[in-house]
Amino acid sequence: MQFSIDAGHDKQISVEFRRNSFTGRTTITINGNEQTLKSPYRLSTHFDLEFTKRWEFFTDPPQQSKVVVEEIRPFWFGGFRPHQYNLYVDDLLVLENCGY
Repeated sequence: MQFSIDAGHDKQISVEFRRNSFTGRTTITINGNEQTLKSPYRLSTHFDLEFTKRWEFFTDPPQQSKVVVEEIRPFWFGGFRPHQYNLYVDDLLVLENCGY
């Protein structure tokens, strides 16, 4: 699963989200700064009982914005079915995506 979007006031925020469905590695790049959200080497990446993951980030000043990514996993056979991804910028939903 991969998506990218330019959002925010005057398109000041560039967000790229990537998830490898085979290894579980999940990264996000906000304005060129990449962060690893899930590593394939951590056991919690592969075995987790939570169905909703929520990550919050703040962009660098001078125009500080809040970026939130939600990953919603299906209840039954979640590893074999598409996940839903929601991207919020300053508490406004800017992207809904569904995939592996």
